[in-house]
Amino acid sequence: MTSPRTAKRTQLVSVAEAAERLVCSRGHVYNLIAAGALRSVEIKAAGRRPKTRLVEDELEAFIAGRTPRAG
Repeated sequence: MTSPRTAKRTQLVSVAEAAERLVCSRGHVYNLIAAGALRSVEIKAAGRRPKTRLVEDELEAFIAGRTPRAG
């Protein structure tokens, strides 16, 4: 059993960070989310606009799944 101190923490990235990694626009990232190609998390706080975040591991898997392999 893993303790909270040793358990892997889920890292979240902003839409802007995801767009930078994908070398595309923020709008395109939102389109990928709407199409179901990327999953997002909405973080809501009272009196503020919700923030959209993506799970870093899933973003990396998305990139890896679309990267051509050599040879």
